[in-house]
Amino acid sequence: MKVLVTGGAGFIGSHLADALLANKHAVTVVDDLSTGRREFVPGGAEFIEADITTLKFVDITQRIAPDVVCHLAAQISVSESARNPQGDAEMNICGSLNVLSAAQRAGVKRFINISSGAVYSPLATLPYRESAVAAPLSPYGVAKLAVEHYCQYFAQFRGLPTVTVRLGNVFGPRQNPLGEAGVIAIFLQRMLGGEPVEVHGSGAQAKDYIYVSDVVDALVCLLDAKLPEAKDMTGRCYNIGTGVPRSVNEIFTLLAGIASYRLAPVPGPARPADQRLVTLDCGRARKVLGWKPQVKWEEGLRWTHEWFAANRSMFAN
Repeated sequence: MKVLVTGGAGFIGSHLADALLANKHAVTVVDDLSTGRREFVPGGAEFIEADITTLKFVDITQRIAPDVVCHLAAQISVSESARNPQGDAEMNICGSLNVLSAAQRAGVKRFINISSGAVYSPLATLPYRESAVAAPLSPYGVAKLAVEHYCQYFAQFRGLPTVTVRLGNVFGPRQNPLGEAGVIAIFLQRMLGGEPVEVHGSGAQAKDYIYVSDVVDALVCLLDAKLPEAKDMTGRCYNIGTGVPRSVNEIFTLLAGIASYRLAPVPGPARPADQRLVTLDCGRARKVLGWKPQVKWEEGLRWTHEWFAANRSMFAN
């Protein structure tokens, strides 16, 4: 099977490319390297440096004629989306529309859209099911929800089979610690350098954290899984998380122990439009895909620490 991975030089995308190659798929990675890294792209994959918002991307997709598109390229910072909603929309909405159009023209058999638990309303009942009210707080969540609706449109009216994965907070090796997305990566990078660690707000805010290999397993399952017919958008969505909330304060304490870090956290301002509590109900993925998370929380933290300890200089400013 030929698979095109947008954002495949990034954190999740590069792990996915590794797994696809291990499963004997032909992989093409498209990434503009604005945040991804060329060295993360596995040697067996074709790599093309390109921006998903351009006509060049459409031409690339036509040439490759992939069976599946896994769309991971995105602006991923909630805080950045609050500072610059227009820039976020240009990448996450307009860029995604370009990818959808290119996939439809190329006759793609399945389009896997990567969305987020940030689309859910904070007033919805926890843990969030796919049918819960979607009323995002942040421009990032708004953009992700908009793309889900566009996926529904392309599925119903343009013949492009689409499916959306709503991810929890993914962590693991290769996550970029220099931005504002990925608290575990950010904390580890600073702890390993003996630098102060800032905790935004009270630190009681808790999210559904999931190790990157568990996410990749779910995406691989979706490549050719027989999915039930779905008339609306929510029927085409699958939550991927653990269903267990972990607070920022808990993460700080555990990582400080693993990294032998002795400094106290530095209090910082709360982030705008940040959800206070997110947990995902992943029963649909278990039932339809036969998927469930395999990596234990503390084990994933240790593996992530080991990778950052060995590769901290990679992200030096």
